[in-house]
Amino acid sequence: MSAVYDNWERLVSATIRREELRLSALRTPSDVSSASLSSSSSFNFASSSTKVSSFNNSSRLPAVGKSFTYDQILLATDYFSKSNFIKHGRSGDLFHGVLEGGLQVVVKKVDLSVGSYLVNELEILGKVSHARFVPFLGHCFENGNNTFLVYKYMLNKDLSSCLSNRGIAPDGIKVDCQKSTSLSWATRLKIATGAAQGLCYLHHECLPPLVHRNFEARSILIDESFEARIGRLTEVSTEKKEKNQNRISRLLRLSKASEGGDAGSLNATYAYDVYCFGKVLLELVTGYPGFGDHNDLSINAGMEDILPYISTYDKELFVNIVDPSLEVDEDQLIELWAVAIIAKACLNPKPSKRPVMPRILEALEDPKSVMFSTCESPWPDGVLSTVAKTRATEGMTGVGTSQGSANTAFWDINLNNLRVYTFRELVDATKNFRSDSVLGEGGFGRVYKGLIDDKSTSKGGARSVIAVKKMNPESLQGFAEWQTEIRMLGTLSHPNLIKLLGYCWEDEKLLLVYEYMPRGSFGNHLFGRGSSVQPLQWELRLKILIGAARALAFLHALKKQVIYRDFKASDILLDGYYNAKLSDFGFAKMGPSDGQSHVTTRVMGTYGYAAPEYVATGHLYVKSDVFGFGVVMAEVLTGLRALDLNRQQGKHNLVDWIMLHLSDKRKITSIMDSRLEGKYPIKAAVKMAQLTLRCLAPEPKARPPMKEVVDELEHIASAK
Repeated sequence: MSAVYDNWERLVSATIRREELRLSALRTPSDVSSASLSSSSSFNFASSSTKVSSFNNSSRLPAVGKSFTYDQILLATDYFSKSNFIKHGRSGDLFHGVLEGGLQVVVKKVDLSVGSYLVNELEILGKVSHARFVPFLGHCFENGNNTFLVYKYMLNKDLSSCLSNRGIAPDGIKVDCQKSTSLSWATRLKIATGAAQGLCYLHHECLPPLVHRNFEARSILIDESFEARIGRLTEVSTEKKEKNQNRISRLLRLSKASEGGDAGSLNATYAYDVYCFGKVLLELVTGYPGFGDHNDLSINAGMEDILPYISTYDKELFVNIVDPSLEVDEDQLIELWAVAIIAKACLNPKPSKRPVMPRILEALEDPKSVMFSTCESPWPDGVLSTVAKTRATEGMTGVGTSQGSANTAFWDINLNNLRVYTFRELVDATKNFRSDSVLGEGGFGRVYKGLIDDKSTSKGGARSVIAVKKMNPESLQGFAEWQTEIRMLGTLSHPNLIKLLGYCWEDEKLLLVYEYMPRGSFGNHLFGRGSSVQPLQWELRLKILIGAARALAFLHALKKQVIYRDFKASDILLDGYYNAKLSDFGFAKMGPSDGQSHVTTRVMGTYGYAAPEYVATGHLYVKSDVFGFGVVMAEVLTGLRALDLNRQQGKHNLVDWIMLHLSDKRKITSIMDSRLEGKYPIKAAVKMAQLTLRCLAPEPKARPPMKEVVDELEHIASAK
């Protein structure tokens, strides 16, 4: 045994030494001395053929964000004075700075000897766009010897510093975070939820999906409002890159339990992030620093000592590991207990048994009501909500998928995932379905705005705004569509899908309850008139289209594909930040199986949006959705509805008359929405018109897949 251990130790030592020698050969003496001060202990194994000179040419680097001049960088950092120095980072030194106008920033002076980090980070920064990441402001490639990246300064440093007061701020900069006593349980849960939203975005919204690979407490930056912002993106990669890194990463720094899963499996890449997230949750619960910072064997051993205290049976045992600085009431203690059980599920030694990030996010948003199949037993009575208990044995099974598929968020759960509302509750919430509460109306019935007691919060008296869809008894869609909505939205989770909160079924009364979208439908913003409706700018239109495209791409990427069938602008709802969420799944249909190209069904939907092959034959293809998306893109370009009988003869059907204009670059400006007032990039409009034309191809095979549509729209949005 000792001989095996000695051989293992020699192998690890030799690998580390070989990497140190390679990096030393690439650095100048000053670089080596600076690097030795870095606190980072992990390695990035770039290709041995990588040359430093390839990163000195700024023309080869992707230009992301605003371009700063070298003089601006010097003035902001007081010529990189010692008082502005923050720390040595993995890919360069970090300095505090203040731009003209007073905006505080962090300037990274990139170490070009690790140029692979730089290229990777710039590529990721160009793709990642989400409120849960540290805002990237821009770059400076002016100085031939250095490259600089500029980020917004996070006033409260990182989570590790906030919990342990280890952070050191530049002179004269106020740091609000103090010792762990300043982080209440509510704040910790808020930070955990925000970080989960960021990882959920990487794993399930980005196409291709991304893996953080370096997630720990120090990766979570905290802004002035104690909102979580994920940073340290230098090692973010796609699944393919992660596979290439797995062997050496595990050899050097991962304990066996933390491995990303079975090498080569799709679940492997995401499982490692989930494991690291579990360690951070454990740090938030216990207050013991370090779990989320390292993969050190001694720390992992300490973590193993903690886990036996987390049991679904024994709350009194669990109390022994709760951070003693926390002052919590009984309800908050139950939340702490629930989050600890979530952490334990994330730390499951078997990667395939760990929950996926959307499931974790759902649990953190309502810690007391979600059951994990990965736990050793059901939640205890104090944690399981009354509704979940009453529905635990009488639910509806979700559509199964292959275990560990990263592109799917189906889980085999019952209806205990949804709240069961009484009709009386919804009558009170909507003030008896008053006409002034109506948000919209469709074939199913009317949608009302409501205000209801929030049973998921520990604070009494809290109320939540909801949207209530009430079925019209005379609706032709009826019970089948109501059931479809629950079956789809009750088992699917994605940032660009509307969240179904629950339902009501009493006698003949059928209702559905959703999260409330304060900015209404995309269609209303495109076609609404009057002082209350402001025209959407070009950038916002693209953002909304990208979100909606991601939703369709997600549905089409599931192992058992879902065809939305009736895609239109009015089904795209907008939250307060104009994030798009696809709603109204009443017409959704499971895609073809057993090698078939289509499903045959009776024609349903909205004229003007339905694909020609579906209208003519009843044959529904996955790419029938792409046609509907093309119609919406045409509406976005023109500001005109797909079908309008008030338009002059020959222009009633938007698609019919716009086709010739889309194929002629010289005619694009003549069809653009006049409410844009010409404020859009001509090249971007032309590219979007060309993409629209491809989506509207008469033959399904000629249309691009939605993943490709997402990529092209993101490219159009990033182009200047």
